[in-house]
Amino acid sequence: MTIADKKTYGDYYWAAQVEAAKLVDEISESALAPLFSGLLGTIPEISELPAGIQSFLNVLREPASAGTGMYAAAAAGEFASETIRDLIKPGMSALGRVINRGALETWLDPVQAVSLFQRRKIDDTYFDLLMTSAGYETSIAKQVSDSIRPYPAIAEIMRYARYHGNPENTRDTVWEKFDVPADDYDMFEWLTLQVLSTEQIHRLFRREVISDYQADNYLQQVGWRGDNVGYVKELGWLIPNPMLLTQGNLHQGVRKEQILKDISRGDIHPDHAQQYLDAILTKPATQDVVTYTLRTDPGLQSLDERLTRIGIHPDYLEMHKELANVIPPVADIITMAVREVFTPAIAARFGQYDDFPAPLEEWGLKKGLSKEWSQRYWAAHWALPSASQGFEMLHRGVIDRDDLNRLLRAQDVMPFWRDKLTQIAFRPLTRVDVRRMYREGILDEAGVYEAYLDHGYAEENAKRMTDFTIKQTLSAQAKFTSTDVVAAFAKRMIDRGEARSLLAELGIASQNISYIISRAEYKRLWDLTESRIAGIKNLYKKGVYDEDAARAKLLQLNLPSDEVNVLFEQWWYEKNGELAPTWTKAETIKFAKAGTITKSRAWTELQSMGYDAEHITVYLEQIE
Repeated sequence: MTIADKKTYGDYYWAAQVEAAKLVDEISESALAPLFSGLLGTIPEISELPAGIQSFLNVLREPASAGTGMYAAAAAGEFASETIRDLIKPGMSALGRVINRGALETWLDPVQAVSLFQRRKIDDTYFDLLMTSAGYETSIAKQVSDSIRPYPAIAEIMRYARYHGNPENTRDTVWEKFDVPADDYDMFEWLTLQVLSTEQIHRLFRREVISDYQADNYLQQVGWRGDNVGYVKELGWLIPNPMLLTQGNLHQGVRKEQILKDISRGDIHPDHAQQYLDAILTKPATQDVVTYTLRTDPGLQSLDERLTRIGIHPDYLEMHKELANVIPPVADIITMAVREVFTPAIAARFGQYDDFPAPLEEWGLKKGLSKEWSQRYWAAHWALPSASQGFEMLHRGVIDRDDLNRLLRAQDVMPFWRDKLTQIAFRPLTRVDVRRMYREGILDEAGVYEAYLDHGYAEENAKRMTDFTIKQTLSAQAKFTSTDVVAAFAKRMIDRGEARSLLAELGIASQNISYIISRAEYKRLWDLTESRIAGIKNLYKKGVYDEDAARAKLLQLNLPSDEVNVLFEQWWYEKNGELAPTWTKAETIKFAKAGTITKSRAWTELQSMGYDAEHITVYLEQIE
């Protein structure tokens, strides 16, 4: 059925309604289209809007039909409805930005103005402009600024009060800063107090400061449910890590099953407990594995497997196997070289490979030494004669110079020094031999000089020793020395002039002659004084001089009185200490037997001789 095909009254009525609605749409279109066109024409950059929004706005501006006009009328009435707003919200936002770019009339709101002003980012004038533009009077703007300014919370104010007031009563200090309701004050204050943490509660429990019951109560107070308190307390205990648990169990001899269980208690998954145990157990060092394998399997067939088990990367197995074959240290290799080990012909001549013991090869392999290196060690181990012994063998004709040179080479003597050491291998003439040969005419003065150079004397000293030898020899041949001259002068057999002349003839330097003679004169005076003291002593002991006469004679010798007193003390003991002659033991016993003396007198005489009672009794029994 259509509007043109009307049959019933209802059809005619429906068709009339449609015609009336069409007429209303046309009227609405003609009335609203200019309004929408003018409104939307103020949008400067409609082209920047999304395509759908652009199409929608263009239809509203220029309706294509009467129905569109009717819709525009409805949209104009319900534009602010929730459905339309949500539908076109993104587009309207874009529309607002486009309009704002053209108008540039959006200002800072009061909150932004206060924030910038408090940060000193804007000055007072601009701040007042922004606030008055928002409709705030100056005093109100100040209050708005104060209300937005950051301010401590109640808890922070109470904390401040504890430090700047009475910590036990913070009310007055707090109320100076903030109006906390009195009936809520205790609650706010309690909320700012510190409470024990879970860890602190358990620590006090572990230290037995609080009981088990108290710990449960405290844990519930900090928020743990009653059925979880036991779990929390259990978690508070420290369990050693799996490695420490394993080490302790091994030390205590715990069964393996319990060790694996304890490893899992240390947070290792039970499926990996055995692997963890294998990983942490101590393994031998790489060198120990190599050493053990050398001792049990010198061919090193099992070395790869053993090294792999202790964690050696397969890429390095061949390296460890190669290093297992020991190369001697550089010092030993040098010793082998100088011992001619690497020169088989020479080593064979000296018999260095002789007596090689078979067990040395076996044990050398267990130490990583090949058979060749063991033989070289054996060839180099022999003790060598010393250089001095080599010189002695050369002197006795046991070896020649070539053999001596090989010995010095084996002794690590540098080639530069070998022939020079050989040159000093021969002993020089002794100084006694030099003097004897000069005395016998075998050496002349030049030969004596060279002999002293061979002894190590410097040239100047060698010249002096030569002069000394010549003069000593001449003196010995004449059997007359400076000592004889000094002795004759001291005994007044010759005078000063004769002594000086004789000393000069003996080669004494002139500056030394005066010194020798002056000392000889002192000696001559001292000898004279000693002789006079001895004469006075002899006359005093024999009674020719009494003490006064002897003292006067001594003082005449210009002796100090203290020395004279000492001499008399010595002489007195010498004079009075000479006892009268006594009988011998035989004479005493003989006189007692003859009755010449009594037995009592004989006892006294024997006792004075130093005999004790036992010996005296035996001697006197012979008289009877």
